[in-house]
Amino acid sequence: MAKKRLRVALIGCGGNMRGAHVPRILDDGAVEIAAVADTSEEAARALMDRWGRPVPCYADYRDMIEGHRLDAVMVSSPHALHYEQVDYALDQGLHALVEKPLTISSIHTRALIGKAEEQRRILLVSYQRNFMAPHVYARELIRKGVIGEVRGVVAYVTQNWGGTRGWRLDPVLSGGGMFLDTGSHLVASTLWITDLKPLEVSAFLDKAGRDVDINMVVAVRFRYDAYGTLNTFGNASRHDERIAIHGSEGSLVFHLHQWQVKSVLLNDEPLKIPARIREDTPDAAFFRMIRNGGKGYEPPQFALAVSQVSEAAYQSVEAGKPVQVAG
Repeated sequence: MAKKRLRVALIGCGGNMRGAHVPRILDDGAVEIAAVADTSEEAARALMDRWGRPVPCYADYRDMIEGHRLDAVMVSSPHALHYEQVDYALDQGLHALVEKPLTISSIHTRALIGKAEEQRRILLVSYQRNFMAPHVYARELIRKGVIGEVRGVVAYVTQNWGGTRGWRLDPVLSGGGMFLDTGSHLVASTLWITDLKPLEVSAFLDKAGRDVDINMVVAVRFRYDAYGTLNTFGNASRHDERIAIHGSEGSLVFHLHQWQVKSVLLNDEPLKIPARIREDTPDAAFFRMIRNGGKGYEPPQFALAVSQVSEAAYQSVEAGKPVQVAG
């Protein structure tokens, strides 16, 4: 049976949209890019080159949405703009795939999740790790109680932010630095896999001469007497990432290096992933859920916990003391 054809509009034509999302749209084979929106004509032209043909381009995403018949929008813009863009798209009855983080405010994150539910629209956050087979299976095992009650997590991610340019270093547009950017993947993976609920956060940061955080150390107290650390180091030589989840009856340890999964250990033995669990991508899942009427969709409540941890971490640095997570 042929796939139902979908029409999407893209908000933001930067490197991430061009390098990650457009190839996945091409792979689907039945998704049409109806239009794009970006304040940079150069970025829009580069995206069209990647897509292989010209499409209408707008400086204002609202004009774009109003001018086309669409099924969905895909958003890869500066973090601080996500809320208004997704809010508008949902008001127009569109599904939305949004780059991380969903928003830079827990209030705005909660509002978008609620609006998507009210509108019966799919709101998916593009955290790739949550669609990787090892992460999906680990979440399943934890929910089944294989490692018992989660007692603690120790997680970190490193990256070389030395060459970072543009809006990511502008706190007004980014909302924060390494912790809110690459670190958001780490926080999201940890919270999504474990379903831990944050209660209190204490944090320290180092800007390393920039206007946003480059290094950040974050300690979290979770519900049901679990504790953890979520750390980001942006002046390292390269990407390295580990998540160690310790339970009352076992442990799971993830190691990613240079953006590839190197190992996943269950009680110090390689995790054997069943054939029924296959690799996926946020984009493929998004298109599939639109076509099948939302089958398999879960409202991104974990994204609210991500926002709460991030928000409380920056507040803790500002206050110089632990901060209770907003309810």
